[in-house]
Amino acid sequence: MVRLGRMTALASGIVAALMSAASAQQVMFRLGHVDAQASHSGVGADAFAAAVARLSNGEMKVNVFHAGQFGPIPEEIRNVLSGTQDMHLIFPEFLVSLADEPKVISAPHLFKSHAHQQAFFRSPLFKPTLDKLAALGGIMLDDEWTWWQRDPRGLITVRPIKTPDDLKGLKLRIWESRTAIATWKGFGADTIVVPRPEMYLALKQGIIEGGPETISLAVDAKNVEVAKHWTRTDEYFQIINVMINARKWQSLTDAQRAVLRQAAKEAGQVFQQESAKGFTEKRARAEKEFGVAVYEPDLTPWRAKARGIIEALEADGTIPKGLPAKISQITGF
Repeated sequence: MVRLGRMTALASGIVAALMSAASAQQVMFRLGHVDAQASHSGVGADAFAAAVARLSNGEMKVNVFHAGQFGPIPEEIRNVLSGTQDMHLIFPEFLVSLADEPKVISAPHLFKSHAHQQAFFRSPLFKPTLDKLAALGGIMLDDEWTWWQRDPRGLITVRPIKTPDDLKGLKLRIWESRTAIATWKGFGADTIVVPRPEMYLALKQGIIEGGPETISLAVDAKNVEVAKHWTRTDEYFQIINVMINARKWQSLTDAQRAVLRQAAKEAGQVFQQESAKGFTEKRARAEKEFGVAVYEPDLTPWRAKARGIIEALEADGTIPKGLPAKISQITGF
């Protein structure tokens, strides 16, 4: 009985040691983003984490931090580049302070479609940004750029907006981007830089009277509780990606890297499907539950203004001169 007890204890010790070793070998990642967990970004991030766990058989684990827990987007980008945060679900238009090419992403009505923008991201035109980002400490996981935001862009506001003329005097929340600021000033708004996590409070306090965002994000962030008008503007398309710290990436095996790339592509499809619901299910919620009026105006006057805005952006050096023309010449998408 004593011998059996010793054998049982020994076996338990071995199992415990093996479990401890397995736990020690598990590679952990911290992924942050600024949107709510219920948003398409949140659902996509959670899908990515689940895919990583499944494809790696539990060898890797991604912990997702939603709703700006690591700070606003510029701060999360800096965190990843420095290594204090492993991953960030990135909107590449926020790379404007690091490289020139992202400055055209939010230029109004420049891209014809998601496929056109995807072709730009995968083309030699955007490669200088990826090279510079890698040198600074960031790697994009989805080299195919599959995270298409299907929910169209628009404006959530406290009063009806149907033409650029309606924007005159409107205090509009915008992010840290000369392109975005110049765009909305060009359309007629008074722009105020406010981090996304602070947008709801800024609306409630009257600091701002609206901001560019999809209707699903307006629902998820509860901005529809305060602002009751949403206008479809389609001023630009959005494709996001998962950025990982370069040193963390270099510490991984080829097999682990392959898992992350595959998981990013799988989650991109989930993100597309979820974001497509934004203009169906969440639009219906905005209208029925929150009394939001939705407008889909003729965009001809918006596009007419956009041409002049892009010319002005090139003239003052906000966006690289000649790059819009090169983008318009991209084919095969």
